[in-house]
Amino acid sequence: MFDPYGKRRARAISIREKRMGAIDFSLPIDGDVPLFRSPISRAGDFMESLVKELVQDRSAFFDEVVQRWKSLFPDLAAKPGKWVAGVAPKGSGKLFIEVGSAPALFSIRPKLPSIKRKLSELSSAPERFSLHLEIARPSASGDFVSRAKDISRIR
Repeated sequence: MFDPYGKRRARAISIREKRMGAIDFSLPIDGDVPLFRSPISRAGDFMESLVKELVQDRSAFFDEVVQRWKSLFPDLAAKPGKWVAGVAPKGSGKLFIEVGSAPALFSIRPKLPSIKRKLSELSSAPERFSLHLEIARPSASGDFVSRAKDISRIR
């Protein structure tokens, strides 16, 4: 059978052998060492996080929660983290409460019903909302960083 690329293939093999020398290609070569691998990032994930950072839904309820958190829960080792508005017309949504560690999360979990009762008594509280606990990332000072905006600086 006629091989139209036979000479070209043989020449490429000989050139490769001259350049590479006596390398045993049967041995595995780890050109991508795990220490130097970067995490996989997708453009869609980046765009989604960028849009979430730029577009912030203003919520009177979340603003009031951030302002009155210390007076409502002075002994609670948690902060309001973020408000995700729901798609329901009655204004339902999710309130994320950030804690500093997993033990703090488990100590606050039994208190969620009483926290929800107090928050639902606020004047701007929606009819339905849910509370979710989230572990916040630690800052350089050791305290956890909350994504809640300081309302006093905005106004």
